[in-house]
Amino acid sequence: MELILHIGTEKTGTTSVQNFFRTNREKLAKRGVLYPVAPGQRNHTALAAAAQEISKRDPLRKTAGLKTDEQVRKFRGKLLADLERETKAKPFKLAVMSNEHCSSRLLEDGEVQWLHDKLAKLFSKTRIVVYLRRQDDYLLSTYSTSVKSGGTQPLALPTERKVQQRYDHWDMLSRWARIFGRENVVARRFEKTALKNGDIVDDLLEAAGIELAPAYEKPQNVNESLDGQSLEFLRLFNKFVPRFAEGDLNPVRGNIADTLSRFSDGPLLTLPERELAEFQASFADSNAKVAAEYFGGARPGSDDPLFERRSDNRARVHHAPLTVERAVELGALLWQEKQAQVNRLAQKLKDGRAELKQTRRKPRSEDA
Repeated sequence: MELILHIGTEKTGTTSVQNFFRTNREKLAKRGVLYPVAPGQRNHTALAAAAQEISKRDPLRKTAGLKTDEQVRKFRGKLLADLERETKAKPFKLAVMSNEHCSSRLLEDGEVQWLHDKLAKLFSKTRIVVYLRRQDDYLLSTYSTSVKSGGTQPLALPTERKVQQRYDHWDMLSRWARIFGRENVVARRFEKTALKNGDIVDDLLEAAGIELAPAYEKPQNVNESLDGQSLEFLRLFNKFVPRFAEGDLNPVRGNIADTLSRFSDGPLLTLPERELAEFQASFADSNAKVAAEYFGGARPGSDDPLFERRSDNRARVHHAPLTVERAVELGALLWQEKQAQVNRLAQKLKDGRAELKQTRRKPRSEDA
């Protein structure tokens, strides 16, 4: 059985891809395609969490509750055993796994090598599929995700170390090509004009060789961006209600980011154009190598060798000052929404108790 391993990158429609495969898991299985549950019901985050160097204790490991080396070893063993059982359950012809953290968190050859060696025991061949996004667009989109994940820093250009870890596509592709073989690494541009039907799901299915059958359900594409003021509200909120408390996920945060997104419809946050242009230009050499190696040469007529010019025309602002009135308004909207959730839960519990009481009052058949 061959494996298609979709490794992101982050902010390239991975949530939409993963929603599609989770929604259509049973239908795909009937056509010989496995989207396993062992690494995660939707996002196969366990792959990256397991493959990281054993001593790492980053948010991936914290979210999985892995605090010691022994816990990591047990986590790895269970993942591989469960995955082996799934692959042998039926005569599948193809498996697909998807996790964007594989591209952004597995930063050492040894980590990618661990994943390669374990997968090689389960699959006859593994092809890596990865989507690349313009670095300036990627930077702005990543900031939104960072704040939603508990970040408290204002928007700024990344450090040199972070640039290499997250934004240097040539460095990332070279690492995966060294371990899995260049012939097994498929790079595609995350641009609407480059995607099949302008759709990330359709494009990945084509890359994987899976026919888009009418029976498949296409979940709505996910747009996770928060506007500037909502991001600033959440950034300050994170200082008082952090994502992690005493090494574990903080339960009192709830679904704050998802709830806040319902009231987020203003301009998005950006950096000055000059800073963005200089940032993008710093990748000219790296992007030129990617263009030559994976796409047959530089893109003509663009400001970048690899990507077309920026086409995101959504309204943006350099600063999104949060007035006291707007902060109170967002707080009030959140309060109302959370109270509505509490009321719905209370009603559900009330209905459940009533149904249980009614069931208990019914006479038993032998007493009738």
